[in-house]
Amino acid sequence: MYPFPVFLFLTILCLLGSTADAIGVNWGTMSSHPLPPPKVVELLKSNEVSKVKLFDADPLVLQALSGSNIVVTLGIPNSMLKTLNSSRKAAESWVHDNVTRYFSHGGAGVRIEYVAVGDEPFLQSYGDQFHPFVIGAAMNIQAALTKANLAGEVKVVVPCSFDTFVSESGRPSKGHFRTDLNKTMIELLTFLSKHHSSFFVTISPFISFQQNKNISLDFSLFKENAHHHNDSLRTYKNSFDLSYDTLVSALSKIGFPEIDIVVARIGWPTDGAANATSSIAEIFMKGLIDHLHSKTGTPLRPRNPPIETFIFSLLDEDHRSITSGNFERHWGVFTFDGQAKYHFNFGQGTKNLVNSQFVEYLAPKWCVVNNNKDLSNASASALDACSTSDCTALSPGGSCSNISWPGNISYAFNSYYQQNDQRADSCDFGGLGLITTVDPSVDTCRFFVELQTSHSTSAHEAYIFPRIILLLACLFSCLLGFKW
Repeated sequence: MYPFPVFLFLTILCLLGSTADAIGVNWGTMSSHPLPPPKVVELLKSNEVSKVKLFDADPLVLQALSGSNIVVTLGIPNSMLKTLNSSRKAAESWVHDNVTRYFSHGGAGVRIEYVAVGDEPFLQSYGDQFHPFVIGAAMNIQAALTKANLAGEVKVVVPCSFDTFVSESGRPSKGHFRTDLNKTMIELLTFLSKHHSSFFVTISPFISFQQNKNISLDFSLFKENAHHHNDSLRTYKNSFDLSYDTLVSALSKIGFPEIDIVVARIGWPTDGAANATSSIAEIFMKGLIDHLHSKTGTPLRPRNPPIETFIFSLLDEDHRSITSGNFERHWGVFTFDGQAKYHFNFGQGTKNLVNSQFVEYLAPKWCVVNNNKDLSNASASALDACSTSDCTALSPGGSCSNISWPGNISYAFNSYYQQNDQRADSCDFGGLGLITTVDPSVDTCRFFVELQTSHSTSAHEAYIFPRIILLLACLFSCLLGFKW
């Protein structure tokens, strides 16, 4: 046994360590030209990010994280829920391939902490297409972890969207889960409680601000001068606490008032909509981190903040769905190429973000509109270009919304050109396109040059090729009547 002063000192160190580890980041990979996983891991380490939440289990990502000592939440896409619900064997296979294979037993593997079953499968816009499969899939993954002797080290969770809980009056005390989810939520929370897991949820002050006229920008940004919201004898000074306590009330109403909460996604976008700017995002992020580190908690959970919080997101993703809005592709603290958008840190003193180093780009070339041509049909060509590339910066309030015609046509042409790896024919547009080596960027509107990802493609081929050979060998063997 340690002497009491030594024990107390070690306890304080542990508490300090857990505070530092309580803030992580979401790493999404829905990009046409993703930053190579080893580069992303370097970015995480250089910014002292100790926890990362993934949306799938990409082998290249897991290989890059191996030995990094970064604590990982693995994701299972919604598309797999039906299969995992119906087949215990499929769940065992998934756990073997994505958890057991990489799991670190104090060695050089991956420090897997959670398996997240589904990616916000209860999002209202999905309807009930995933509802019947979530709990069964979670139970089968839990059973597979138990069979693999990993249930004591890896917890199963289900990330829930910001719209799973509501309050028609806007008062946190009236918070409840959506009526279509009541039965499912009771099943989910019973499962989580039984296995000592946390409730993973998205809190989105930006979307709350967009959708609710009673929530001001200052209230969303943790501003001291913001108009407070009152609920009986409780006073709410910011949008985060208001949403968080609405959830706490919803949990209490179905019998789970004490369950631990993990904020699985929270952030502020920087483009694609009004008030989605880097300067506003910086104010929000600094306010959020200060609030979490103060440990004041919320009126319904004083001095009891979320046990972990994952910033959404690490990098911009040009292939994210924009069903909810064009801002969806601009949640990153970093641009798609790993460059910091604003001054901020993940809680490590006064240190600012560190950019990704030695990033490899395509040649410094851009595609613009040829002003010497008849441009009467240029807008139609630009719409076609934007249908398969990312033009969200052109939307109202976006960073390129103020560039005049035909500058916006040039932006669309360049997006398509970069998306297609600067192929000469992708800057044709019926003779309206022109390749230039002069950067056409204007003020805050950046005409980007895409990342060079040939080495990333090679890595994928290196991973896939041996499996193709194995598959062909199996097929050939089966045709000859051999048994494996």
